[in-house]
Amino acid sequence: MLKSLKQKMITMICLLLLVSLGSVFAVTYSRSSDLLQESLDKEAQLSAEKLALQIDQFLDVEIAKVESIGKFITGNKEQDLQLIQAAQEVNKEFETFFFSYDLTGKNVINFLGEVTDVSDRVHYQEAGKGEGRLVVSEPVLSKRTGNNIVTMIIPLMKDGKQYGYMGSTLPINEVQKTVSSQTFGDTGYAFLLSKAGTFMWHPTEEFVLQKKVEDVESTELSQAFDKVRQGELGEFDYVLDNVEYSAAYAPSNLNWGVFVTAPTQELNAPIKEMSFTLVIISVAALIVSAGAAIWFTAQIVRPIRRLNTAVKEVAAGDLTKTIQVSGKDEVAVLSSDFNQTVSHLKHLVLGVNDSSRQVMSVTETVSSGVDTAMDSVDRIGSSIRQIASGAQAHASSSNEIATSMSDMASGIVKIAETSSMVSEAAQEAASQAENGSVVVEQAVKQIGNIGEGTSKVGTAIERLNERSSEIEQILSFITEVTSRIRLLSLNASIEAARAGEHGRGFAVVAEEVKKLAGQSEVSTDQIAKLITEIREDTINAVQVMDVSRKDVQDGIALIEDVREKFDNILNATRNVADHILEVSAASEEMSAGSEQVSASVEELKSIADLTSNDAQNVTAAMEDQIATIKEISNSVKQLETVAQELSKELGKFSL
Repeated sequence: MLKSLKQKMITMICLLLLVSLGSVFAVTYSRSSDLLQESLDKEAQLSAEKLALQIDQFLDVEIAKVESIGKFITGNKEQDLQLIQAAQEVNKEFETFFFSYDLTGKNVINFLGEVTDVSDRVHYQEAGKGEGRLVVSEPVLSKRTGNNIVTMIIPLMKDGKQYGYMGSTLPINEVQKTVSSQTFGDTGYAFLLSKAGTFMWHPTEEFVLQKKVEDVESTELSQAFDKVRQGELGEFDYVLDNVEYSAAYAPSNLNWGVFVTAPTQELNAPIKEMSFTLVIISVAALIVSAGAAIWFTAQIVRPIRRLNTAVKEVAAGDLTKTIQVSGKDEVAVLSSDFNQTVSHLKHLVLGVNDSSRQVMSVTETVSSGVDTAMDSVDRIGSSIRQIASGAQAHASSSNEIATSMSDMASGIVKIAETSSMVSEAAQEAASQAENGSVVVEQAVKQIGNIGEGTSKVGTAIERLNERSSEIEQILSFITEVTSRIRLLSLNASIEAARAGEHGRGFAVVAEEVKKLAGQSEVSTDQIAKLITEIREDTINAVQVMDVSRKDVQDGIALIEDVREKFDNILNATRNVADHILEVSAASEEMSAGSEQVSASVEELKSIADLTSNDAQNVTAAMEDQIATIKEISNSVKQLETVAQELSKELGKFSL
């Protein structure tokens, strides 16, 4: 723990310096690192793009040469062979010119006039698809020259269709030379990947045309190569053989991947050098600042120590001690304030000495008054205890009355509720009786209508009986007419027999008349039989209607009795409902009155409880007051003792 102000100030200043220098160092290091990293990334990216541009320019020139030669292909074998032989002589950088008039790859003619079958090679198969586009093969090792070569195949077109192709094999030594000359940092280098991921150039010889990117165990490198194939460029970090590298990549026009890389530690060497320089500068600044802080702190602490010595002497009781003030800084102001404080303290001690003597005089007077008050308070406390006892008894009686009134009010409320329910039931019964009376009235009307209908039916049946009698008279007349027709027919037959041949026609007519008379007689008998049955049924119906008419009249009489009974029930129900309503109203008035009485009793009970509680509170307050007065008495005695001790202590000061 730091005990002195000097140590604390030096420590604080050093901490502030450390924080300030540390912040400056951190910000400077972070910003410089970011700027340097951005610069390195941009330099690597520019190097990769520049290298890709150089490769594209070289290949574009070589492809343009092959395309210009392809434009002179005529389709005549002898002429075309001479053409590629001349091209081979002029363009020494190419290894072998060739052409083919079909897309099978089995009849490829080189500049020596040899026909070869190359249909098994991937780039010839791709050119044989007839899509009319340039095909550049993957790099391979030439068996004839030992060079690393690529094959460039140009389509031969006629009428918008590809009928063959021509091309040449191109050594990529120049491309490899261009890539190998690229540097990055001190030991950084560039490498080139083909479209299929084959290393076309790498400082490690066993990588060239022998390994692919998937053979190198680096996920970051594989992901960067995938982006190159999509035509993207960028930067990335990867680890190879436990060494961390920073790299940039860019694609060529043929989707070859151009990579520029260097060890990350090597690239960050300037940052480490800069951080070391910053640390040295910070340590030197801290040492110089600490020395200045020690000298400055000593100048501040010296007058504080003189002030501390004076304070100790004043604390010992010497109020005659003062400090000589020089300067106008905070310590000088503090010394001046110290001198004023000592002066005021001297006057205060003198005043306290006088006051202590006055306090001793007053405490004697207060002590005698406290004794007198104690006696009065004891008498008042006894009276209040008696009042509290009576109030408590009153509260107990009020509580019992309130309980009884509450029970009675509950009973009256139940009576009122029951009366209300009975009143509602009586009103419901009256309503049902009124409905029944209406129904009985409708039944009387309906039975009356039935009686009228029955009378009408009886009248109709009687009229039907009369019509039956008339029909019998008509049938009697028809029977008599039929008998006369028979008699006339018989007489006609006799007269026809007398007439002989001349009366034969008349005899036929008489026979037909006889048949009609017989048929009329049979029909008349059937009608008579039916009329007889109708008359019997009519008589039975008249008898039944007489019985029904009597039953209807009896029913009407009974319904009239029922209606009269319902009227009596309705009147009685209405009287009962009216009386019950009066009882319910009276019960409700009694319930309201009992509630008012109960509320009054509750109020009296509350007042009694409050009175009892107030009396008890007053008693407790009086007891507290007695205890307080006793404490005051004790305090007065203690004050007297303190005043005496204060007088002794004040005697220690030197005034």
